[in-house]
Amino acid sequence: MPGMSIMYQVRRTGRRSKNISVRVHPDGSVRVGAPTWASRRDIDRVVRLNAEWIAGRVAEARAIAPRYENGALQFFVGNRYPIELVVPDGRDQVTFTGRRLVIATGEPTSERIRDMLRRWYRSQAGELLEQRVAPMADLPWLKALPSWRLRRMRSQWGSCTEAGRVTLNTQLVKAPLELIDYVILHEFAHIKHHDHGRGFEGLMDRHMSDWRVRRRDLNALGPAILVD
Repeated sequence: MPGMSIMYQVRRTGRRSKNISVRVHPDGSVRVGAPTWASRRDIDRVVRLNAEWIAGRVAEARAIAPRYENGALQFFVGNRYPIELVVPDGRDQVTFTGRRLVIATGEPTSERIRDMLRRWYRSQAGELLEQRVAPMADLPWLKALPSWRLRRMRSQWGSCTEAGRVTLNTQLVKAPLELIDYVILHEFAHIKHHDHGRGFEGLMDRHMSDWRVRRRDLNALGPAILVD
């Protein structure tokens, strides 16, 4: 659209890439994937041609972006709970009462509240995901539970290397338990099948017959919980 200014980052994708791609992340940031041969003029032209679509996706992302103020809602294990800001009696901390997230801080800025919640989510994710991973030890193709770690990711729920090292997104702690279980099983299935072919699908079918529904539900929820 004429006169529209769009801020974006460029990631070079190598000489073999054939196309320039545009992606709007859940936090509203725009990233352009461009082959090494693409000039800045080529990239700008693609962005201009897609400006209206980009602006629409950015607006959608900002509309669901989390707020960090008293009464704002935050996801935790599939439900949304209000923030309650209180004056700390000692050190700053986050406490979940079962009905709200109580944040005690003498510095109630958005940045401080966000950072406190990130640390709290990570600690909760460590405990919760360990509980959800443990029953997977009975999966017949696993000799033992694989090593796994937590990492906050912007666009993936999890990953599995060819060596069988699994990474799970700390943001999963915001999703319902059945969706968390789907992601864990999905990544552990990749230990046996590294692609998404028939072998992988058959394995998922045998151990979680509704995994496709869970995948759909998780993808629908994703934009609201991947960004923080």
